[in-house]
Amino acid sequence: MTWDIVAGIVLLAGFIITIVKTIIPLTNALTRLTERIDSLAEQVDEMEGKKSEAHRRLWSHNDMQDAMLQNHEQRLHDLDGKWYEP
Repeated sequence: MTWDIVAGIVLLAGFIITIVKTIIPLTNALTRLTERIDSLAEQVDEMEGKKSEAHRRLWSHNDMQDAMLQNHEQRLHDLDGKWYEP
């Protein structure tokens, strides 16, 4: 073996080590990012469920208040009709 072949093998090994050292942290970072995105997606889905429930409760309360207001207006109308007859 000549020194050129040894130098080529050492150079190739160094290149491979450099590439692997770069790829491993990038792969770890991508894995962590994927886990965080999945977690964030779960939180958004949970928040949408809570939001839907909150909207349902608000509209239910609004309907109840509409019924109470209609009842109040009807009672006022009945009272005005009894006392005021032109």
